[in-house]
Amino acid sequence: MSIDATQVKTLRERTGAGMMECKGALVESGGDMDKAADLLRKKGIAKADKLVGREAKAGRVGTYVHFNGKVATLVELSCETDFVANTDDFLGLLKDIALHIAFAKPTVVSREQLAKDLIERETAIFADQVKGKPPEIAEKIVTGKLEKGLFLQHCLLDQIFCNEEKFKGTIGAMIKAAAGKIRENISVRRFAWSEVGVGGAASL
Repeated sequence: MSIDATQVKTLRERTGAGMMECKGALVESGGDMDKAADLLRKKGIAKADKLVGREAKAGRVGTYVHFNGKVATLVELSCETDFVANTDDFLGLLKDIALHIAFAKPTVVSREQLAKDLIERETAIFADQVKGKPPEIAEKIVTGKLEKGLFLQHCLLDQIFCNEEKFKGTIGAMIKAAAGKIRENISVRRFAWSEVGVGGAASL
């Protein structure tokens, strides 16, 4: 089918992908803008998976302070080179993550950083709630409760980005999409947030 320049421009502005990548995705999706965007996101994540493990010693520290002055965040986002650390794409990602942390207030970057005793305690509570159900069903329920009730609440990478109009998916997926586009490994090294009268959290 014929794809015009306006469609390519719209998809490029929406995803940040290159012109040829956008045109190819539109052709593959039959001109469906949402499907084309999803295709580009999947390709970006696939590229990012290949970058995991590469050393990321460069990066930037970003901050966010809410307009009322009562919530503030500090984030260290890592990449491989100083050149990428100064690009608009990287700085925009850093800004978005800092904003999200102020909104969602995670306590750790990834689920691997959660205390084992916390996971065991929550698992035991959820397991007690489904006593009497068939084992295979009980296991699925407990797993679902851990995903939504523990990991989604505490783990930054598992949380859904607060602005779904800009990116529909988890923070982890958003970082992978950016890494695939930039072609460097990107990771959140640590963050901290504080709210007046509530307290805060810092990941190490």
